[in-house]
Amino acid sequence: MSSAFEGATRAAIEEIIQSHAQASKFGYVVTTDAMQDIVGDLYALFLTSRSLKAAGDRLLAGGPLALGGSSKAVGTSRTRRF
Repeated sequence: MSSAFEGATRAAIEEIIQSHAQASKFGYVVTTDAMQDIVGDLYALFLTSRSLKAAGDRLLAGGPLALGGSSKAVGTSRTRRF
């Protein structure tokens, strides 16, 4: 059974690929420029995932987010939102 995180991640990856690929009767066609965009979007997804994991780890460890303080590390990256 897959977790909600896995399902959301798979959906985000599928959306990234479909938004840059052209559907054809044989599958999908990806241009060189589109491939660069896909790689950039997947990297941004990876960075966002790592930031969210770090924030969750801090929250569970009783860090600044658990005490009602603010953390400058959360939400400061300039990544795309999916």
